[in-house]
Amino acid sequence: MNPVDMLAEAAQIYPAWWSAHGNRPMTVVELAEPVRAAVDPDRRGRQYIAVKLCMLDGVRAAGFVLARRKSVGKWSPGRYVLNRVEAANESDAQAAAAKVQVRPTAVVPARSIHAELEVARRALERAARQIAALYPEVLRIDAERDAAIAAQERAGE
Repeated sequence: MNPVDMLAEAAQIYPAWWSAHGNRPMTVVELAEPVRAAVDPDRRGRQYIAVKLCMLDGVRAAGFVLARRKSVGKWSPGRYVLNRVEAANESDAQAAAAKVQVRPTAVVPARSIHAELEVARRALERAARQIAALYPEVLRIDAERDAAIAAQERAGE
């Protein structure tokens, strides 16, 4: 998930979380329905929500930051707590905003890789069409070979 999308999701999730739970530590199972709907609008389930919240651990958005408290034992669930954060002054807020901006130089390699993958996908599609066009001929040759082998076996008897 890219940083801009992550911040946008956090900005939607955090206010719902704050209104439902405040700064109380919560497990995924204990989350209120509005929070679950904000985190998982497609209703994928508890594990999806847990992964999403792990990804949001430490993400600051909309004046909040989500923190994950790891579980004590192997089988106990982790807890998540939402805390209010406020920039000390305007320069701190601008510095925080600058940290999450996606620089164009970081996007260029991703676009380049995407373009290369698209070229490879098209080449594979062309090859698949060529193979599909040759398949009836392969079946005909295979049937002729089987017939020739059967004829040789009959002649040898």
